[in-house]
Parts: sequence; C-alpha cells; structure tokens
Amino acid sequence: MTVTIRSATIDDSPAFVELRREINPWSVFTVAAMRHIWETEPARARALRLVAEKDGEPIAVGRASLNTFTSTPGTAIFGILVRASERGQGIGGRLHDLLTEHLREVGATRFEGWGDGDEHTARFLAGRGFVQRHQLRYSHLDLTTPLPPLPAIPDGVRCVPFAEATPEDVFAVDAESALDEPGDTPADGMDFTEWLDHVWHSPAVDLTASMLVYADGVPAANTTVEVDAEGRRIWSGGTGSRRDYRGRGFAKLAKSVALRKAAEDGMTDAYTTNDETNKPMLAINEWLGYRPCATQFSYLREG
Repeated sequence: MTVTIRSATIDDSPAFVELRREINPWSVFTVAAMRHIWETEPARARALRLVAEKDGEPIAVGRASLNTFTSTPGTAIFGILVRASERGQGIGGRLHDLLTEHLREVGATRFEGWGDGDEHTARFLAGRGFVQRHQLRYSHLDLTTPLPPLPAIPDGVRCVPFAEATPEDVFAVDAESALDEPGDTPADGMDFTEWLDHVWHSPAVDLTASMLVYADGVPAANTTVEVDAEGRRIWSGGTGSRRDYRGRGFAKLAKSVALRKAAEDGMTDAYTTNDETNKPMLAINEWLGYRPCATQFSYLREG
C-alpha cells in the first residue's frame, strides 16, 4: 500500500490529536485546542504541518516551525508522530526530510525536538545528527484521592483565579519565570500579544482553575491549568514564580489551590512534566502526590 504525504489543514486537527493521544497517553489535548493553536500561530513562526496517509487513513503527522518564544536566532522546533504499527518503513524519515528542508528555507540553524529514549527513537535521531540532552519526567496525579493539606496563606498574600486577575499580571509571571526554565533554548522572547492569543484565549486554559498569587499586590507566582473536560483530565501548562518571590512557597500554594478546584469540577487525573534538573518543582509535585508515568528527552541538532 502506498503512503502519501501532504500538507495538513486545520481540518486534520482530529488526526493530530488522535495520534498524539495514542502515542503519548499522558497527553492532555483536545481538538478545539489544536484548532486554536492552528488559527492563532503567528505568521513569523513559518509553521509547516504534514500528514502521512495510507488508504486515506492518517498514520503519521509532523509539524515544524521557528521558535517564537526565544530571542536565539534560527531556532526551530519540530515533532513527528508515527503510529507504532507503521514504524520502520521510512515514513518518519520522509517527514523529517520534508520538515528539515522547510526549516532550512526559512532560516533555521538549530533544531529542537522531544521524544522517547527507546532504542528506535534514539537511533532515528542520532542518525540524523541529533544529540540527546535533557531528561523530562512526566508525572500523574489521581485527583480522586485526598490532596495534602493546603499551605498556610501568609498575611498580604492572595491566591485568585486567572478570571479575577488581568492577563498583564499573569503574563508578568509567565515571562519572568520562563527565563530560568531548564532547557536547550532560553524562553526569553515572549510577545504579550502572541501570548494572549496562545495562552489566555486558548479554549484549553481554564481561567477559573488556573491560579495567580499576589504578594502585597504584586503578581508573584502562578499555575496554568489546561483541561480536557470530556476526558476529565488536566495538564499543568506551567507553574512558576518571579525571581524575587522564590523560596516562599507561592508556587506550591498556587498549584495546591488549582488542583483542588479541578477536583471540585470533576476532573479525575492530572498530568505534568518537569526537567529532571528542576528539583524545586519536582519536590512540589512529589509533595502533591504526583508519581512518574513516562520519560522523554530533548534532542538538539545545531548546524
């Protein structure tokens, strides 16, 4: 049977989500969220999406774009998903070559991706010049079990839903906390307008479960909750504190309150990911009851 590869359209969003869930069971993603990303992705990202089909059925997808969240020039991100039963037939290689060609045409010189550490994935990427870098821990929390006691809230501190805050205050925390996020590329190029489209207006982001902590009126820490209401699952899209407010338990407070709200809303499973070097955040998640459920690695090719 012949495998054909074509440019994807927004109507292929269900195929991207289905393969993502099938290959990465911890993935908390909805078709609505995928369509939103498609619709709001900035033109400067120069994104390309591809779908591989066999007899009209999607069996693999790929996406590549310039990284618009960094000031490092020429940095690109890409991802390839191939159904397990279709691997070893060169489909991933064909997608890789087409995506790489596109990225080079738009000026990419650094290529970032994430994938499993299994022999097949590692060999596939190593053979194309990628070096395995950071280890990522994916963790799961059963929200039907009791959470640890809520941390005490000091005087002068408030924890409020995003819905009761301003996007400017939430962005202030996101932009500053991201500067110290472990990884191969600094997230130092966030644009407020693009962030507003990508995060604040995303149908996945629950503005009533996502929490922002104010300390003496200053936005200090936050946690973003993305929801798959049908699957009753949530994803922690990011938890962080501004530099002057770290070590005071504000991130722990924000996430504790957020998880309680999600559980009250009927969510049953929570997922998150952390770089293995991010010990403070790993400690918070372990205290909350998260347990490892998967491992991935970042992969980088330069030149």
